[in-house]
Amino acid sequence: MIHSEGQKILETPKMIRVSVGSAIVLNLMRGRLNALPTTAYLLTYRSGKCLANCGFCPQAKTSKSRADMLSRVTWPPFPTEQVLFGIEDSVKKGAIKRVCIQALNYPTVLEDILNLLDAIRLRVTVPISVSCQPLKSKELEKLVKAGVDRIGIPLDAATRELFDKIKGPLAGGPYLWEEHWSALREAVQIFGRGRVSTHLIVGLGETEKGMVETIQRCVDSGVYPGLFAFTPIPGTVLESQPQPSLSQYRRLQLAHHLMTKGLVRCENMRF
Repeated sequence: MIHSEGQKILETPKMIRVSVGSAIVLNLMRGRLNALPTTAYLLTYRSGKCLANCGFCPQAKTSKSRADMLSRVTWPPFPTEQVLFGIEDSVKKGAIKRVCIQALNYPTVLEDILNLLDAIRLRVTVPISVSCQPLKSKELEKLVKAGVDRIGIPLDAATRELFDKIKGPLAGGPYLWEEHWSALREAVQIFGRGRVSTHLIVGLGETEKGMVETIQRCVDSGVYPGLFAFTPIPGTVLESQPQPSLSQYRRLQLAHHLMTKGLVRCENMRF
């Protein structure tokens, strides 16, 4: 395939993983849903696992979890052509309003994403998001030129100490706290404020103050922080880590709402 910049790169991946909910909407499998998702969630496919080693993730290189798991969601693989047809049909029917491509970390992942983007855009016009590891400025610019309008680069951990322990050097992972923040800042410059997001997971061992301070840093940087509750997955390093209490998560959800809406700053909160 020749992608939009005219440079010859790898062929569109033959297989791609699709979240179970998305697969049902795309008519790739049968099932019942209480609420139909309007975003098709895809996950890049490879025979092995991710090069990263995040302690909470079933896709981590040392994880013993099932290969079709990401968080607590199942992502079965399908032939890419079948998925592309499902996306085209669902977008034209108004059932799918956005496509989100989530990426494992491996050497050819950017090429796989670019080829998949081209394949989607040849069939249908739909907003596309990408969630991936930190990329260089030139790589981010390639995604913009290929039609990506939003990007997510997950921090996951709220503090440098936890980041290093759970997905950084102490976990045997390739990531560095400051490199993630640098990539987020560059992404904001390229995509614009409000079009860059990150993930923050409540319950990895942070204090509520530490989480709130990082949420505020994201908001001030033009990055939207998506908030998630930690879920232990069998086979991961953190399989025995307890989930956060409901009261803790609700407090942080409320703080997140107030800060992302610009109603309150973390300096005005007491802990």
